[in-house]
Amino acid sequence: MAASWRRPGTSGERAAGPAEKAPVAVPPRFARHLEGVARRRRGNETPWVAVVRVDGVDAIRGEWGDPAAEEFLRSTASALRASLRESDKLSPVGRAEYGIILDAPSGEAAVAGLERLVRNVAELTGRDHRWSAGSLCVGVTPLDTHQAAAVLDRARRALERGERHGGGPVTLAAE
Repeated sequence: MAASWRRPGTSGERAAGPAEKAPVAVPPRFARHLEGVARRRRGNETPWVAVVRVDGVDAIRGEWGDPAAEEFLRSTASALRASLRESDKLSPVGRAEYGIILDAPSGEAAVAGLERLVRNVAELTGRDHRWSAGSLCVGVTPLDTHQAAAVLDRARRALERGERHGGGPVTLAAE
């Protein structure tokens, strides 16, 4: 029996604590996109998968309340969509996390494009003083397998490595 994916924040869901890892849940629609793109790859063309984590939501919630935090998340998602190309795919993949499938000729090009995306989103969401605590952190990896959970897990590990060691908002997965 396949596991079903629920939107975060629904009843019965328990948030992962600091010592606990949330399971890699892949929304079915995003998994279908990943698997379809992986099957349609041509020659040396490598699609890339990024996980974008929206940080600072709890700080905004603590200072300005739930409505401001939810508005921040909605505005960030809208800014992400507005900053992507039409060919890129965006989908929620976790609590305050989004998955992106994008085409780029290399890891460096993917990182550069995602850094532009982070700047664009910061500019679009930075117009509201309540959201000064908010930021984005991104992990990116090549889409080199049909296993959606494995690809998302690699991108999340890159994101977490970037958060631990600093070095910019976008971290490329180790080969």
